[in-house]
Amino acid sequence: MYKHLLVPLDDTALSSANIITAVELASRLDARITFFHATPDYSATGEGALIMTLEPTMFVEAALGDTNVLLSKAVACANAAKVSCASAAVISDKPAEAIIEAALGHGCDLIVMASHGKGRGALAGWLHSTRTERVLRQSPVALLVTRVEAARPITDAERALAIIQDEHRSIAVVVQSMHDLVNEAQLAKREPDFNSLTRMLSYLREFPSQLHHPKEEMHLHRLLRLRVPDSDALLLDVESQHLTEHRLIDRVSFCLALQDIAAEDGDEALADAVNSLAAHVLRHIGLEERSVLPLARLHLQAADWTEIATAFAANDDPRFGDLPTEEFRRLFTRIANRVADTKLSN
Repeated sequence: MYKHLLVPLDDTALSSANIITAVELASRLDARITFFHATPDYSATGEGALIMTLEPTMFVEAALGDTNVLLSKAVACANAAKVSCASAAVISDKPAEAIIEAALGHGCDLIVMASHGKGRGALAGWLHSTRTERVLRQSPVALLVTRVEAARPITDAERALAIIQDEHRSIAVVVQSMHDLVNEAQLAKREPDFNSLTRMLSYLREFPSQLHHPKEEMHLHRLLRLRVPDSDALLLDVESQHLTEHRLIDRVSFCLALQDIAAEDGDEALADAVNSLAAHVLRHIGLEERSVLPLARLHLQAADWTEIATAFAANDDPRFGDLPTEEFRRLFTRIANRVADTKLSN
C-alpha cells in the first residue's frame, strides 16, 4: 500500500485538478504527500543575469516565480482535508529528472501526475516526449497518471470548480498567515509585522470581498436557487457569512489603526480580531466545500457551468492560478514568499 505520494505542480487547471485527486487519494490511503515544484534557472537567462546584477531584490522575487504560490495553496488544500503534507522545490531546467530525484530523495513510493498529452489518441497521444512520459520511462518509483487531457479534456464544470477551490486556497493561505503572524509575535513578546498584515488585509478586502464572493452569489448561488429551490436556506447562511467576513475585516483594520495609540492593549485586541477572522473564514470555506459545491456538482447543468467558468475565469486571466490583476498577483506572491521565508527562518 502506498504511504508517501510525490505530487509535482504547475500553474494549470489540470495541475489544480490533480492536486484535489491526489489529496483525496492520500486521505483514502492514510498516506502523506510531498508537493514538489521545479523552477527554471532564471539566472541562466540574459534578462535574469542583468536583473541579478542591477536589482538583486527584484531578482529574488522573479527567480522564485510562482513556486511559493503553488506550494502554499497545495499545502492549504491538504491541510483542509487533514492530510499530512510537506513541500519541496528545486531549481532545474530538467523537470522530469528533478521529479524522479525528489521522489527518491524524499522516500516517496508513488508519483501522482496528470498529463496534457499531445494529439487526439489516448495512450499514443501522451506517450510522445511529454514530461509525464519521461518520468514513466526513467523512474524506479511507481507512477499514477490521473488524467490525460488530450484524451479527456477538462470540462467547464471541472474548470469552474478548480478555479473556485484554487481561490479558496489563496484566501485560506492569507488568513492562516495573518493568524500565524500575530500569534508568533505574541509568543515572542514582540510587535507583529504590521506591513505584512496590512498587505494581507488589503488582499482580503479587495479580492474575496470585491471579486470572489460577489461572483459566487451572482452566478453559482443564483443558478443553484434555480435548479434546487430547497437550497435557499443554505445559500442565505453562506451569504450572511460573507457579510460577517466584511465586518471582521473592518474590525482587524480598526485594531491595526489602534497600534499607534495603545501598544500592549492594541496587540491583544489585534490578535483577537485576526484569530476571529481566520477562524470564521476557514469555517466558511469548509461549509462551501462540504455543502455548496457538492450540491452544485449534483444539480447544475452544462450551460450553468459554462456561465460560472466564464465568470470566474476572468479572475484568473491570463493564467490559471494567477490573481485577477497583475497587482493582485504580485501581492499574493509576496505573501506566499513571506510565509515561506518565515518557515525557513523558524
